[in-house]
Amino acid sequence: MHLQFLVLLQATAHACYWLPQSLQTSNLRSVRPCLSLLPSEKSRFSLVPADGVALDETPLETPVTTTAEYRRGLLTVGGITVLFASNSPAVHAVFSNAAVAPPVLLLNAAVSIVALTGLLFGGDLLASSTPLASTLSVTASRTIEKTSVQAGLELGLWKMLGTVANLFGLSLTSADHGAFLIQLTTLIVPVVQGASGVPIPRKVWCAIGLAICGIFLFTQDPDSSGASLRGDGLCVLAACLYATYDLRLFKWGKLVTPLPLITTKIFTQAALSVLLFLTVGAPTEGIRYISDVLASPDDLCLFGFVTLWCGIAVNAVAPFLQVGGQQAVGPARAQVLYASQPLWAALLSLALLDETVGPEGLAGGALFLAAVFLAATAPAPDANCKDEICEI
Repeated sequence: MHLQFLVLLQATAHACYWLPQSLQTSNLRSVRPCLSLLPSEKSRFSLVPADGVALDETPLETPVTTTAEYRRGLLTVGGITVLFASNSPAVHAVFSNAAVAPPVLLLNAAVSIVALTGLLFGGDLLASSTPLASTLSVTASRTIEKTSVQAGLELGLWKMLGTVANLFGLSLTSADHGAFLIQLTTLIVPVVQGASGVPIPRKVWCAIGLAICGIFLFTQDPDSSGASLRGDGLCVLAACLYATYDLRLFKWGKLVTPLPLITTKIFTQAALSVLLFLTVGAPTEGIRYISDVLASPDDLCLFGFVTLWCGIAVNAVAPFLQVGGQQAVGPARAQVLYASQPLWAALLSLALLDETVGPEGLAGGALFLAAVFLAATAPAPDANCKDEICEI
């Protein structure tokens, strides 16, 4: 099981990190030196000094690199979707396969601390290998200061609450069932955006509709075992909290560069998770679990691997890449790709946890593929939008 997860990490990391940086969008207007021109019948230019410089004042068309950045954003969001999807089977494995299940709040605190540690040591490498989004404000914060701290406090709070609800939900329901219910964000985010006046193309709405139908089919799969109403309710609550996080991330992602934004966010998330564990999570129960797991090498290995994977890959690398990817694609379009998380979670659960997928699950997967195709072929957001409220 460990080897399969490591192979997935390696493949996804290559897809996410090493995308060509030469595709970055350039916002510079074209500047050309003007030499003296001899008058001719076909020339409509006036004579200018040979050493003069003229600016091309014609209206700029959407640069070709805007489309390239959009496509790169789709690839990035697609890659991190697989990372996010691996969270459900990984967490469910430690709850269902270990002889003694860990306390939920202890696992949450451990994952958050690992995520913060990984970003502190590897954040500069991520930042140097990831191009900044063209939608980034020219006055965007590039260091940890008032704006980035404010953004990190808010995002860390939403993510911590969503993660706690998600973990409790996954401890009470099946991995694939929980993953699909969490994807109600696919509906919540575009509905909130549309209600606020953000124009969303019809093709994207069609893709969202197909993704929602896919979610419905997967939740009707009779082969899904281990589901419970309480666990499902917690996963729905997690979906609402994650949707709020995605919408706020889009706003803050224009004002703060990824490294200080995600560093302060994860620091807040880790601090709140540790505080929650110490005040509500019965530390004595955590100490008892640690003593028990130290006596079981298999459980220790499983807990350690899940903590490292969910901490570094799911809670550090994926959120860092999400900032730029979602800026290029837009939160509503990104939800179409995020909607494929249950499909990937089901495939991983099938391979690693022996959870089965029935005909309804297969039909839901086919609808997801159709939705992703529609989103990928939709026109890129207009970089020169003149409306008061634009898609991005």
